[in-house]
Amino acid sequence: MDNSMHYDSDQGLIEALRVGERNAYEQLVSEHSKRLLQAAFNRLDSKFDAEDMVQDLLMELWEKRETLTIEGGALSAYLNVALRNRIFTHFRRAALHKRAVRHLLEQMETMQSSILETLVRQDMETLLSEAVSELPENMQKIFILRGEDYSLKEIAKALGLAEQTVKGYSSEMIRRLHRTLAARQPGLDRSFLIVLTYLLTKN
Repeated sequence: MDNSMHYDSDQGLIEALRVGERNAYEQLVSEHSKRLLQAAFNRLDSKFDAEDMVQDLLMELWEKRETLTIEGGALSAYLNVALRNRIFTHFRRAALHKRAVRHLLEQMETMQSSILETLVRQDMETLLSEAVSELPENMQKIFILRGEDYSLKEIAKALGLAEQTVKGYSSEMIRRLHRTLAARQPGLDRSFLIVLTYLLTKN
């Protein structure tokens, strides 16, 4: 097909996408990415997060093109809904992270009140939340469930994983958190990491 071909209707563009026409995808990106980026930025207030979210959305659309179904052929409406759902998931996950982090910090303060003496609580909350957000999805889920006091067995059941798999993910999660926290806060009290490890691995 001529690479310069332009699709004048959403339906034509969608049909071309389904059969893998790359120029159809390029036209979609050209016509909708700027609008989607602005909409995402307006809600997320972060250029980096907005770009990342829109890129993931458009890449997923291309990867699933063969089964793409858009009722009524309204591409703009479909993309708006898809973006809105991603924004909702982003905020829902961020809220879960924040709640889990706060719960863990409260437990830490109860166990050893001196741990956070040299750190502002809000700074620690932000630091830990950012570290968790960089974890793979399964590890983020385990962190959240640990923050809700789920046992190892309960986490395995909730995620549909073997207990041994959850143990492996937990060990790697702790290793990554230690590395990230130590890199960003070199003077972090070692007792903080010890208590964090205990809270994230207790049965």
